[in-house]
Amino acid sequence: MIIAVTGPSGSIGRELIPFLESLGHNVLKVSSSIVSDGELNFSFDQLKNKSISKYVDILIHLASLNSNLDEKKINQEIQLTDDVLSGLSSLKCKKLIFFSTAKVYGDNAFKDVMYSESSSLDPVCSYGKAKLGCEQLIQRKSPSLELDSLILRLPPMLNQSTDTNIAKLINLANRDLIFPTFIEGDSNKRSFISFNNLETIMSYILNNTDVIERNEIYNVADEGFISLNELLGKTRRKKPLLVLPRIVSYIFFKIPFIRNLLLKLYGNFVLDNSKLKREMGVTLTSTSRALSIIYK
Repeated sequence: MIIAVTGPSGSIGRELIPFLESLGHNVLKVSSSIVSDGELNFSFDQLKNKSISKYVDILIHLASLNSNLDEKKINQEIQLTDDVLSGLSSLKCKKLIFFSTAKVYGDNAFKDVMYSESSSLDPVCSYGKAKLGCEQLIQRKSPSLELDSLILRLPPMLNQSTDTNIAKLINLANRDLIFPTFIEGDSNKRSFISFNNLETIMSYILNNTDVIERNEIYNVADEGFISLNELLGKTRRKKPLLVLPRIVSYIFFKIPFIRNLLLKLYGNFVLDNSKLKREMGVTLTSTSRALSIIYK
């Protein structure tokens, strides 16, 4: 198949494109920073202006302005997706896979909640709000475009990238002989998606493209969940973690600015991936197993 990918230089795109090519697919790259060669590399302006005369079977929309974008740029993020949708006709493309985020569910960090695709949507951060806006735009415009669209909601990615937030934390934890953490990190529950599981899911989708025709939304996550301290312990290459006593964390969690940061790390965020497993029939590995492969 011929597959177009937006955001080819992002943390997912850098690994996904070689994987797609290894499966024998021809990949066209679309990016705002790319130099067009008229063959495999195209700019967003070319897509927006419908000046790409290529036939594409599937477009995978990864591109995002920034996962840390501010409130003022939410509409720019949505406009980017609108430009992609407008350009699909020049590619004669009728199938879209959109990579969204689990942040569309919001963040009930201290509640033991498992988010399913039917859970209420209440994004807190600008990135979650922007991605939800993109989802709604795709769902609203797909019928008139006669477009089949598949939306995948991802938690933080575990892969070889060094520029994701979780990768930066892991790298920081590996700098010193002793890394301090809070006792809350022993019992919290976090979902992740490892790239080997994403490969399994994408292989299934590309071999069974009728999944895209269902116009569904799926949570994409590893099997099970993991605590923050377990994650750090598995990636620190046998260096000890210094777990601070509860009284210390109690004090820090009382400071508003620090509390918001700690909630992102030590709170709960678990995705229910049962719909994906049931409808696609894929077998996924646990985050713990994935970490042993990535950080062996």
